[in-house]
Amino acid sequence: MSVEPKGTVRAPVMSWLLCFVPLVNIIWVFYYKYTILNEIKAYLADDSLSPIMDVLVWPIVTCGLYQFYMPFKMGKLIQRVQQKGGMADAADQGVMFLLFMFLCNFHFFKYQDELNKVWSS
Repeated sequence: MSVEPKGTVRAPVMSWLLCFVPLVNIIWVFYYKYTILNEIKAYLADDSLSPIMDVLVWPIVTCGLYQFYMPFKMGKLIQRVQQKGGMADAADQGVMFLLFMFLCNFHFFKYQDELNKVWSS
C-alpha cells in the first residue's frame, strides 16, 4: 500500500502575513507558490504540472498578466487535491481566489486554508 506524499500544514495567517513584510515579500511569494505547487504536484502525481513555469517563466513571458490566471488554476488544482483526499463536495474556488487576490492578497490565506483540509487529514 503506497501513501501519497501530503504537503505541509502551515498557519494560513502566517502564509498571508509574510506577503506584507518589506523585502521579504517578493522572495516569500515566489517560494510559497513554488512550494505549494510542488506539494500539489507530488500529491496528485501529475508530471504535467511545472512549478517553475508557473512561478517564474509564465509571469515573465506574460508581463505579469499570468497572476490573474493563477487563482483559477489554483482553484482547479486544490479541488483535485481535495477530491483525492476524500472531500467529495470539493468545489472549484478559482473565482473566489481571484476576488480575494484583490483583497490584500488574501488568496494566500485561502490557498493554505483549503490545502490544510487535506494535509491535516
